[in-house]
Amino acid sequence: MTEMPEQAPLPAERIPVRPRTPIPPDTILIGKKPVMAYATAVMMHFSGGAKELTIKARGRAISTAVDVIEVVRRRFFEGKLSISGVTIGTEVIGEAADMRNVSTIEIKVQKP
Repeated sequence: MTEMPEQAPLPAERIPVRPRTPIPPDTILIGKKPVMAYATAVMMHFSGGAKELTIKARGRAISTAVDVIEVVRRRFFEGKLSISGVTIGTEVIGEAADMRNVSTIEIKVQKP
């Protein structure tokens, strides 16, 4: 039989991991996928009977979030989707020497 080599003990100092906050069911986070993937998610959300939705993005994905809203408003809802609020802000990412500011946007849309 083949013996398994002993594994090295884990280092005592581990980087603390921040707990992730749960994503609300009426929120879509925008990332690196194509615009139409997110537009489809918005359409599915509203076809399920929901009246309000929040789109969140940060950094370079902010322009994608705006594109998603415009595509859905103009192409699918033909102007019948309204923007109820836009919140912009800054998040501090990283720790100690790696800290940097990242822009954020939160767009709330609703179907009349």
